[in-house]
Amino acid sequence: MPRPWFASVAALSLTLAIGACGTSAPTTKPAASTTTRPTTTTTEPSTTTPPPPQPPPTTGAPSGPAVQVRGGDGSRREIALTFDAGSDAGSTARILDVLAVRDLDATFGITGRFAERNPELVRRIGAEGHVVMNHTYDHQSFTGYSTGAAALGEPERLEELQRADAVISPLIGRSTQPWFRPPYGDTDAGVDDLLGRAGYRYDVLWTIDSLGWQGSPVDAVVDRCLTRAAPGAIYLFHVGSASTDVDALERVIDGLQEQDYTFVTVAQLLR
Repeated sequence: MPRPWFASVAALSLTLAIGACGTSAPTTKPAASTTTRPTTTTTEPSTTTPPPPQPPPTTGAPSGPAVQVRGGDGSRREIALTFDAGSDAGSTARILDVLAVRDLDATFGITGRFAERNPELVRRIGAEGHVVMNHTYDHQSFTGYSTGAAALGEPERLEELQRADAVISPLIGRSTQPWFRPPYGDTDAGVDDLLGRAGYRYDVLWTIDSLGWQGSPVDAVVDRCLTRAAPGAIYLFHVGSASTDVDALERVIDGLQEQDYTFVTVAQLLR
């Protein structure tokens, strides 16, 4: 159930939008900061070699609220592929295989619950150099916008962040800080204030939602991703078994490369 620049990191106090993509906000809701995305069931992951230990990043003193990120520098023909992982292993291994064969780095939003159920897949994601974003422990909406539930209070939000990172960081050899991907794309100023104080500098949304999580036909996913392409775009895909993204992925990559785009992580997009 989903939704996702400035010329330099020094300018990250401003939220940038990628106007060429038809909209600067997630595309599945009228609200600028919201969307919906699926959660599903689990399958057995494949095994892989754990990543070498890495020290956690030094976050230092809080530097203000997290910056909402919806895209990167529009002057560079770069695109960031992001994949959200809730509770269903789904097509994660196939997606990683595609990225490995093509030597591409991507960004994964991972929940703590997914990591608990699929530790070998998370180890592989970390070992293969992909950026990992904290996607909360169990995919609860912080604001309640998309679910109709009451907004989580600050202690509950903080627990979601800390509990997820406690599960994920030993598997990937580093903290998920400073990257956060909000469940459903539900976020607001209060969320960003807490994120900043908790060591998460970036509230990562997206420019283009593939809508594969809705079960959109593969041809429709490919067309949507290619016709809306723009420099600095962040793409939202899902790994779950209900998503058609995996069957569209290679065609999307080929089509974007034909348009002279290169693929980077969110961290590289914001350099």
